[in-house]
Amino acid sequence: MTLALVALALVAMLLLARVPQWLLLALLGLSVFLAGASLYLGGLERAIGPLIAYALALGLLVPAGAVAYRNSRVAPAKRKPVRQQLEARKRRTLTKGGDPVVVPGGGEALAIPGYEILEKVGSGGMASVYRAKRAQDGQLVALKVPMEQYVADAKFIRRFHREAEVAQRLDHVNIVRTFEHGSLGPQHYMAMEFVDGRSLEGYIEGADLTIELSVAVMQRVAAALQHIHSAGIIHRDIKPANIMILKGGISRAPDGSALLRDEAVKLMDFGIAGGKVLSRLTMTGARVGTPVYMSPEQARGLRIDHRSDIYSLGLVFYEMLTGQTAFKGGYEAIVHQQIFQTPAPPRQLNLRVPKVLDQLVMRMVSKDPDERPSLSDVVDLLSGIDLSEGSADELGDRLVLTVNARQGVVRVLDLEGNLHVSLGDLGVGEPAFSTAPVSVAASPDGRHLYMASFEYRVGQERHHMIAKRSFDGELIATFGAYGMHAGELLYPASVAVARDGTIFVLDSESHMVTHYDVEGGLLQRFGGRGHGQGTFNDPRQLTLGPDGSVYVLDYGNRQVQRLGSDGTYETRWAFKLGGGQVGMRLLDGLAVDAHGALYISDGTSAKIRSVTPEGKLGTTYVLEKLQGEASDQLLDLGVDSEGILYASRRGGHLIRKFAPDGSLVDTVETYAPVVHMLVDARQG
Repeated sequence: MTLALVALALVAMLLLARVPQWLLLALLGLSVFLAGASLYLGGLERAIGPLIAYALALGLLVPAGAVAYRNSRVAPAKRKPVRQQLEARKRRTLTKGGDPVVVPGGGEALAIPGYEILEKVGSGGMASVYRAKRAQDGQLVALKVPMEQYVADAKFIRRFHREAEVAQRLDHVNIVRTFEHGSLGPQHYMAMEFVDGRSLEGYIEGADLTIELSVAVMQRVAAALQHIHSAGIIHRDIKPANIMILKGGISRAPDGSALLRDEAVKLMDFGIAGGKVLSRLTMTGARVGTPVYMSPEQARGLRIDHRSDIYSLGLVFYEMLTGQTAFKGGYEAIVHQQIFQTPAPPRQLNLRVPKVLDQLVMRMVSKDPDERPSLSDVVDLLSGIDLSEGSADELGDRLVLTVNARQGVVRVLDLEGNLHVSLGDLGVGEPAFSTAPVSVAASPDGRHLYMASFEYRVGQERHHMIAKRSFDGELIATFGAYGMHAGELLYPASVAVARDGTIFVLDSESHMVTHYDVEGGLLQRFGGRGHGQGTFNDPRQLTLGPDGSVYVLDYGNRQVQRLGSDGTYETRWAFKLGGGQVGMRLLDGLAVDAHGALYISDGTSAKIRSVTPEGKLGTTYVLEKLQGEASDQLLDLGVDSEGILYASRRGGHLIRKFAPDGSLVDTVETYAPVVHMLVDARQG
């Protein structure tokens, strides 16, 4: 019986270990009562069971009371927010000469003898970088460590150590040095030169690069890449994030210009670099690199060589000069652009980019690797470059455009479409333009431009709408005030300059042609509203022949009229509708070349018809409609000294070039909507 009571007491102890304190007190009281009753009625032997229960209850009561006492004096701990708990779990213990330390920012557990880990400084897509101190000499180094999820990838680990082996072979002031690499069990590492500075990506995003500083940085990066190629290595991942500029590496000259120390620029990250005959360690056909800076051959997954790096370097230079990448969009969209599209020249996006740099960048980003310059050519050009702008006078024949843009409202291009000079931005005051000129003409000596702009300002009735400017934008003179009196203009639609320097202005509102002397004084007026033979209906364009004759596109009357310089009617050209239709074809463009041949755009048939000086029909040029081009806008025409015909639809972005036999030989992108195009033929 006693043993049964003891066993029962033990079971009770296990069951009651977590009961409330008041129940334990009740059990204690019951035990005392039973023990006393047993002693009184049956002696010590019968009282053993209740005594054991008493002892057990007392043993459970004491620790419970202690806990209650503690809880009454200490406030319950607050539960940490879930975010703090997750961050705490991410913090790992690192080693400091064998003693555990906590690295700010967390990171993988490291056990690399000989290095004191100081802090985590960055993390890429596949590896983390720590600032550490080398025990043997106290030198600061950067430890690159693969992330945990890549440690089990044998191909990745081989590529990681290959990067270190490649980098250890390089010794150049503008390349980050690699000291050693190795592994301790599953832990792999690479010890490199620690670069305390800012990435080129940060400079671009902060708009902290001048043209001069960009050239200095690019010169050093090109030299570093040239050293890499001489070692038989292709970098494969040239991008701004992989180019560092040391802190304090840029100083200021007395004139305020930036000075860059030779050793201030560092090219780094050879994680996907390889030899010229090294096969990829990724899957067959996989594209390796950053898509924004990929070469076309790299984007196609083809075999590449050192010229691929030159293309990527050109795109980095493009971004430095313009502040924006050459290609934009998602991965697949950018890959498509890399293969099939040529970006707008940097000078079209930033008119301050010198044309020599503009041409260099466009050669570097050529789709054909054979057309890209060598790095030796790049380094030599950047080392001896003259950033001063040339003059438009150095050009022979040239294209002069007025465009709808906030920068460079008037632009002078060579015949290939390369921008040489830009004049004025939209704005208030000189030398800005308040609006883009609707027409422009060049003086016979090629030194000045005459620009017609429609602008009426309330309270300024005498505002002049014809301006004479030099090719550097300086305003020389103005004339042609707003008004209806002699010498005044309502809407100057077209301007032309005769060989004697006098100026003709066509007013499409009054239907008059006003003839000014070289100083802008009135010589005569002629024309007026009518049905032809010296009168006009909605005249749109005016040009001059080599003999001084005046040609007017009489748009409303569907004809071109030729007048003497004094306004005397001489003849006209018009084309009948075919197929038994009654009426005349719509004419929407006009030009005369240096030999007196006439070019008329037939808008009805989308053709340009030439007329010889003897009045015979010559070559016919077919105008294939371009996507997005408005067919109801005027077509500006012009002929250069070689007989090449240029045609530009107003509001469009392209200039067509036709050979004398009528074949289309090229199109020139203007990168801004054309308001007016002039072909200024200076030769022959």
